[in-house]
Amino acid sequence: MSVWMKTAVAVLLLATAMACGKASSPTSPTPTTVNATITGGGFTPNPINISVGSTVMWTNRDSVAHSVVADDRSFQSGSIAPNGQYSYAFPSAGTFNYHDAANARMVGTVNVSGSSSPSPY
Repeated sequence: MSVWMKTAVAVLLLATAMACGKASSPTSPTPTTVNATITGGGFTPNPINISVGSTVMWTNRDSVAHSVVADDRSFQSGSIAPNGQYSYAFPSAGTFNYHDAANARMVGTVNVSGSSSPSPY
């Protein structure tokens, strides 16, 4: 085999190896569950920062009922009794502001990062 032919084969193999490395996609964050509490003083933590597909579990630690209602109505708990819970899994990225329907001063934010679209690979 000539030197030119060996060089061409080496370049072809190198290009193939580099192309294989580019075909892999980055690792997506693993969805998690974040626990939040509701008290007469508000929602904790606030804000909540999660990745797409993660769930927030709100637990009412107050002696009266509360609710968790998205300002855009994308999720709403209904009445959560004392020691009751409500969870919501966030299917898409964005900023989601929410409030307690009975107390306009109780507000919170969930920031969801990541992509909700499938990878092209």
